[in-house]
Amino acid sequence: MATEVIMPKVDMVMDTGTFVEWLTEEGEPVEKGAPLFIILTDKANIEIESPATGILAGVRAQPDDVIPVTEVIAYILEPGETLPETEEAPPVAPAGAPAATGAEVAAEPAAVASAAGPAGPAPGKVRATPVARRLAAELEIELAQVPGRGPRGRVHKADVLAFAEQQKATARPAAAVSPSAPTVEIPLPAARQKEVVPLAGPRKIIAERMAYSAFTAPHINLSLRVDMSEAARLRARLLEPLQAKTGQRLSFTAILARAVATALPQHPYLNASLNGEEIVLWEDIHLGIATSVEDYLIVPVVQQAQDKNLEQIVAEMGDLTERARSKRLTPAEMTGSTFTISNLGMFGIESFTAIVNPPESAILAVGRIVDTPAKAGEEVVLRPMMNLTICVDHRIVDGATAARFLADLKETLENPYLLI
Repeated sequence: MATEVIMPKVDMVMDTGTFVEWLTEEGEPVEKGAPLFIILTDKANIEIESPATGILAGVRAQPDDVIPVTEVIAYILEPGETLPETEEAPPVAPAGAPAATGAEVAAEPAAVASAAGPAGPAPGKVRATPVARRLAAELEIELAQVPGRGPRGRVHKADVLAFAEQQKATARPAAAVSPSAPTVEIPLPAARQKEVVPLAGPRKIIAERMAYSAFTAPHINLSLRVDMSEAARLRARLLEPLQAKTGQRLSFTAILARAVATALPQHPYLNASLNGEEIVLWEDIHLGIATSVEDYLIVPVVQQAQDKNLEQIVAEMGDLTERARSKRLTPAEMTGSTFTISNLGMFGIESFTAIVNPPESAILAVGRIVDTPAKAGEEVVLRPMMNLTICVDHRIVDGATAARFLADLKETLENPYLLI
């Protein structure tokens, strides 16, 4: 039986994937588990393995195609096997007649309904997913007008969104001359251009995800300073023993990760996700650690951090970071985080705010440690102080809830010996 090759869902909020390239030519043999194609996510290019052994056939996806998750993009055939009927071409228009679009074929199947029998869709009915139907109704779009990219012209959510964006683009010139809706065009500077870089690849997807978060999730940001004197002493004492055991250097980020994993269980709404009309409180703490790779960030995930001691976190973070920078992470190691830590202290940044990574409810922004005058009894001494900013989705987390978490995290870091 032919095995379907689908666009995989490698992210909790992923609706579509961008196809990059096939690693095997159509008609060539493939082995189950061997790299078959590459897709692009907001984190990195990811190699997807073949689901079966056989011959690659019925290839649909092409480079830069944006494809809904779970949509069939090819098949793996056994020797002597043929493509399933869903691979048949849509009805061909008579000679001299204009070719029908995918939407027209789906919306007007009357010409082939009699041959298809009762299994075919009713005349005039558009093939579409339930999500696409709901979205089209919300946007007041006629489904019959939407070209479907699915099998036999089936309309997906991505098709409706693309059609809506096209309508907006078409309407913009009229809006520009409307006296009731003036637009302001901001000219580019009259300067020499060095280079024009397309907003594409990981940078484009990051832009889309961050814009989505910034405009849909109302953010609040709370900051405080933490005295890292004891954490610095702990690090100095454990640096050599842990490096001997794990082969990795103990970083302040690892100490932070352990402290966050210790504090979060008492503050479940900061380890949560908004799913439609429900707030999901997660039992496991999957810590995302923002990591710089070339000119963008990826977020390797320490799974079930609540069950790991400092030594285990140091070893896992070191391994994830090394493989992230050599682009050897698997999709499972870059997805599913429930809370993210972003540390820019190594770049000299003392304080900043971050955008929540959907569907998470919070992200911790960490600045560099700065020797700061502080009162100690009757004296003024220098203390290594670090600024922490918790940035939360205000739909899920109230200010007082975020403040209590930050206060508990501060207490843990200023008394860190229980972390070991």
